[in-house]
Amino acid sequence: MTLVVDASVALKWVLEEPDSHLAQALTEGEEEVLVPDFWLNEAANVCWLQVRKGKWSADEAREGLALLRALVPPTATSDLDLHDVALDIGLAVNHSTYDTLYVAFAVAMGARGVVAADGPFARDMGRHPDPALATMLIPLAEWGQGRGLA
Repeated sequence: MTLVVDASVALKWVLEEPDSHLAQALTEGEEEVLVPDFWLNEAANVCWLQVRKGKWSADEAREGLALLRALVPPTATSDLDLHDVALDIGLAVNHSTYDTLYVAFAVAMGARGVVAADGPFARDMGRHPDPALATMLIPLAEWGQGRGLA
């Protein structure tokens, strides 16, 4: 099975945050893990922000971004029709399309779901009128509990 990982999880691969060990376990499991190419926009910004906050040097930011890019190579999305789907999902659950793009990507890729560490996103997606989409978001902690890791 295939899982999509959103930025809230993928960034835990290089940041010391709660449940970073679970995010790392995703890359070591049996399931294929995908990240869309647009997630690099968020990744680059977070790496820059670590420098701005004085937590990383510029070289560490560059290394972090390179590691993120290499750990799970991003999947190109330019040939996928994601924006209309993301907008419809966002409208249905009253949530930002920056997040619902990950769900649209997961649907387009035939993935089992999107693993996220974003409580409001999970809550909002759970209200989607389509049961298949309502259960598409998998909280990272829940994913870990299902594998005895949390």
